[in-house]
Amino acid sequence: MTMNNTNDTEWDLYKYQWTVQFLFYKVYIWVLVGVGVPGNVACILVATSMTLTTATLYMSLLAVADLLALVLRLISHQIYLYKVTLNTFVCKVDVFVDLVSSYANWTLVLVCLERFLSIRFPLKKKIYFTKHRAILIAVLLGMILCLCHLYEFIQIDHIQERSCYYPESSLDFVTNYWHWIKACIYYFLPFILLLIFPCLIIVSLRRQRKAREAMVRTTPVTSRETTQTRVEVTLSVMVVWDAIVVIVTFAPMCLYYLLVPFNVVNEWFTSTMLTHTAVALSEANYAVDFVIYFAASKKFRSRFKKLIGKCLTCRRRRDKE
Repeated sequence: MTMNNTNDTEWDLYKYQWTVQFLFYKVYIWVLVGVGVPGNVACILVATSMTLTTATLYMSLLAVADLLALVLRLISHQIYLYKVTLNTFVCKVDVFVDLVSSYANWTLVLVCLERFLSIRFPLKKKIYFTKHRAILIAVLLGMILCLCHLYEFIQIDHIQERSCYYPESSLDFVTNYWHWIKACIYYFLPFILLLIFPCLIIVSLRRQRKAREAMVRTTPVTSRETTQTRVEVTLSVMVVWDAIVVIVTFAPMCLYYLLVPFNVVNEWFTSTMLTHTAVALSEANYAVDFVIYFAASKKFRSRFKKLIGKCLTCRRRRDKE
C-alpha cells in the first residue's frame, strides 16, 4: 500500500512538472510575437521616416531581421509543438530559421560597429563608411553566414517522422566540432563583440563630450552642429542599451552551450526548464528593440507619436469621405 502511494505521488509530481514545462514552452513564443511583431513594425516605420543614414539603415535592417526571425521561430515552434510529420524540406528550412536568427544577432553587432565609428571617427566615417558600403557589408555578412551554415544545410535530414538529425557518418564531427562552431557563430562571437563595442562607444562618447565642452569654452557652436551631435548621441545611447539587454539575455544561452556536453544537470524537469528559459531569453532579443528605443530616446518617442498622429488623421479623413 505504501509503495502504491509513493508511485502515485511520483506520478502526480511528474504530470505536474510536465504540464508546467509544456505550458511554458507553448505560451512563451506567443508573448514574444505579441510584443515583437508590432514593435518591430513600429521600429521599421520610425527608422525609415528619419533621414537615411548608415545608422537608420542598419536599425531598419535589424528590425526587419528581428521581425523575420520571430515569424520563422513561431512557425518552427508550432511545427514541433503539434508534432507535424517532418520531411527533408522542413529539416532544411529549420536551418534557414537558424540562419536568419544568427543574421539578426550579427546585425546588432554591425549597428554597434557603425555607432562606434560614427562617434570615434566622425569625419573619416563619412568618407569611408558610406551608405553603399554599409549595404555591401550587410550583404557580405549574409553571404558569410550562409557559407557557415552550408555544412548543416547539406548534412541534416529527417531520421524519423518528427525528428531531424545528422547521418551517422558525421556524428563524430557534429558532436566534437560542429556543436562548438555553431555556438561560436550563433552566440559566443556576437556576445563577445557586444561586450566590447558598447564599452568602446561609451568611452568615445565621454571623449566627445569633453572635446565639445572644451570647444564651447573657446569657440561658439552652431545650432546645426549641436543638433547633429544630439542625434548621434541619442542613437548611440539607444544602441548601447540594446546591446546591454542582449548581453544579459544571451548569457544564459552561452552558459547552456558550455555546459550541455558535460551533462551537469541530470534531473529532467530542471534541465528542461533551464533549457526553455535560456531559449526564451535568447529569442526575446528579437522582440524588445521597440521597448528599448521607446524608453531610451525622446526623439524616437516623439517620432513614433507623430506617425501615430498621422495614421489617426488619415483614418479620420477616410471615415469622413
